[in-house]
Amino acid sequence: MSGYVVNAGDLRTPITFQEPTIVTDAGAAQSETYANVATNPTVLCRWINDHGAEAVQSEAVRSTQRATVTVRHRSDLQTTWRILKDTEVWKIFSIDAVQDRRRYVELRVEQVKGSL
Repeated sequence: MSGYVVNAGDLRTPITFQEPTIVTDAGAAQSETYANVATNPTVLCRWINDHGAEAVQSEAVRSTQRATVTVRHRSDLQTTWRILKDTEVWKIFSIDAVQDRRRYVELRVEQVKGSL
């Protein structure tokens, strides 16, 4: 895969990385929420949508949209994080350091709408 090329102009879609945090309410109940990561949360990426998949069961519809996201290399990325693209929430399910050259990282992300 020596021909992997990302032009600077390809990195034009802003995204924000968020990580899970545990918050405790006044009644001592804990819940998980997300907050922007501490270091460089908003970056520019190359965003390529995949074709979506849709499932229908008992009149409930659930659609899954996947995408490949390329960002400049960073070593702190985790699959527990999520991405905000505009107001859309995307879950990171795969992280690949492209060619182990410490230049780019490819993320596979998905967004699920509806429920089954």
